[in-house]
Amino acid sequence: MVRPIDLRKKLLAFVDNSLGRDTEILLPITFVFEKYLNVEVKFKFIWDLLYIKRWQPDIILLPNIRGHNLYVEIANFSRKSGIMVLALDSEGNFNPNNAQHYWGYNYQQKSIQEWVTCWSQKAFEYAKKFHEKEDQKKIVITGATGFDRYIFMPKSSKSKTLTQLKATHYQMVIGYAGWAFGKLYNSQRNHSFKNFFPENRMKGLEWLEGQRLKVRDMLKSAIEANPDVLFVLKKHPKEDFEDQPIEGLNEMNELSHYSNVRYVKNEISIEELINVSNIWTGFETTTLFEAWLYNKPTIILNNDTNFPRTEHYKGSLIAKNIEEFQAMITKQKETKDLEQLLEKKILGKRKTLIESAIGFQDGCNHLRAMYFFQKSIVNIKDSKNVSLNMRHLRLYLLMKIGRFFYKKRLFIQLPGFRKSIYVFENRALPGLEQRKEKVYTALDKFHHKKGLHHFLNENKWESLWSVLNKN
Repeated sequence: MVRPIDLRKKLLAFVDNSLGRDTEILLPITFVFEKYLNVEVKFKFIWDLLYIKRWQPDIILLPNIRGHNLYVEIANFSRKSGIMVLALDSEGNFNPNNAQHYWGYNYQQKSIQEWVTCWSQKAFEYAKKFHEKEDQKKIVITGATGFDRYIFMPKSSKSKTLTQLKATHYQMVIGYAGWAFGKLYNSQRNHSFKNFFPENRMKGLEWLEGQRLKVRDMLKSAIEANPDVLFVLKKHPKEDFEDQPIEGLNEMNELSHYSNVRYVKNEISIEELINVSNIWTGFETTTLFEAWLYNKPTIILNNDTNFPRTEHYKGSLIAKNIEEFQAMITKQKETKDLEQLLEKKILGKRKTLIESAIGFQDGCNHLRAMYFFQKSIVNIKDSKNVSLNMRHLRLYLLMKIGRFFYKKRLFIQLPGFRKSIYVFENRALPGLEQRKEKVYTALDKFHHKKGLHHFLNENKWESLWSVLNKN
């Protein structure tokens, strides 16, 4: 019996972590590819580049092609091999100072992907400025797909989250989103902050250290003054580098010993932490948008707003010192309506701030991106020429063979082996399949509830686009 040829297209998605920002950006996209476009999808860890040769995919999907050197390498190799490259953006709410700041690790400063997907009109204008004329037709506004989950995902049970935190006896929770101050204590700090204060980097680094200490002291004072309040301190997901598994000082980890503090890394998702919080805080964070989507009051802990930043802080209360922060906590305790302190025009400005940053807040940004991505399927090449790359082979063998010798306690003591801890902890993408199932189930219900599945089932993308633009 002759086995039938599988004519399904194959999509290979790469992520550097099984759970978190980049995965959430891609999952709504892969759902549409799998359910409505009959595309076979596989996820791989970012070091598993040899799988491009082994599986010979038709499409490579990436969360960005700027923020990680391996994402750029994967995109370049795939394009040269005749494989279509699709990519989104992990950081779309930015104000780039120069071309180098915009392009990040994409040192050739040329678009490698089919479409340059922008979160907003503001990001669209920046992108046009930094792309050559022939690539400007690739630039499109899709909105930020990673924020869609705040609309389509069911809210988690607060009691369940508090149980995970071993904190069920607390009636009030204050969440804090970390700013990655820990990068100040990394060997790569000069690279990390090279665009932050380009005119005087050392002065900028000193300023940042001062800000770290001030935020730490504000949190410390509030923690000590409010033993009846649970403080959930969420570490920034991109604070650590692969070669430094030993954590540097940040604004939170010196406070983790307090009984009313929970220092969270990747154990619980950011949306669950925002949902359980009565107040959401941060030094400088796009999670403010996420908190607003959940109707949570927000406070910026920052005594100096005069530095290069986006405008989202203007929709929040700003605590410039310990006394102001405590007064706001007391206000929430007494009235449960902290945002009485905000002027109505500030509350009204949030919608504009959200739109200027993430584009749309209807949960359909993934469909806007897919409107463009599906157009490119007809351009998939029938023939590919994927060569054997010796570097990819070495990385694969290091993962496969090294796992038999991996002992975290030993490796963390050996400088030459520290970088591999990140690889062995993440290579199998633990928890991704479970998260994928939850997201896919929620998206299916969301599409049916909004009446969007009819357009998708019948491949009526132009009609769907019209509907999305009306809303």
